[in-house]
Amino acid sequence: MLPDLQKIGETLREKRQEKGLTVVNISDSLCLRKSLVQAIENGDWSALPHEVYVRGYLKEYAHLLNINDDALGLDVPAEETVIPEVPAHKEAIARERRVGKKAIFYPLIFVLIIAFFVLNQIYKERSVSKSAPREVAQPASVNVRTAPGEQAALPEFVEAKKLMVTCHERTWVSVVIDGTEKKEFMLNPEDIIILNAKDNFDLLIGNAGGVKLNLNGKDVELTGQSGEVKRVKVS
Repeated sequence: MLPDLQKIGETLREKRQEKGLTVVNISDSLCLRKSLVQAIENGDWSALPHEVYVRGYLKEYAHLLNINDDALGLDVPAEETVIPEVPAHKEAIARERRVGKKAIFYPLIFVLIIAFFVLNQIYKERSVSKSAPREVAQPASVNVRTAPGEQAALPEFVEAKKLMVTCHERTWVSVVIDGTEKKEFMLNPEDIIILNAKDNFDLLIGNAGGVKLNLNGKDVELTGQSGEVKRVKVS
């Protein structure tokens, strides 16, 4: 557990007030509920989640106020604790994987089916054209054929933004999708999650050196060291 959450909370509150910031300002900047910010400043453990998350929140709060981690005692190694299993997060990861595979698989099958019928129709038209007797070539018969380009046009697909998060060091990840939907994950090495959005992703990563990001097949540059809490916006 943290050395003295009560003292840390008082330090953060005093620094915030010196800068003329309100609890609402901090809540908006860190994407945290107002009640969590108040619980941190009051040192109220009963209103806070597991220590792993609290350490991340405190570091983000401290960085926002330009306070060194050393001044708050946040870099003191914590006693070894057993991170509680979060079945809902595991289930969410599996669900994201299934949704990601379906989002790729079904449109691909649909395109292949359309392509098959278009190519089959073109082949039939060419076969009829080659087998027709040359003596019967009449001007009117030329208009009977339909140009290949006039076959059923392939529908245009508007591809959603897909963000793949690959974990190689244990970490927690909090993400806000399109500014409305918030999700949280506890990831182990080799875990992969796929997230979908129309516009953007706002991530808070507990171990920036432990994950890789890939947006629509392209790697996203992520600078961070192991154990560093990092906030990243991807769009």
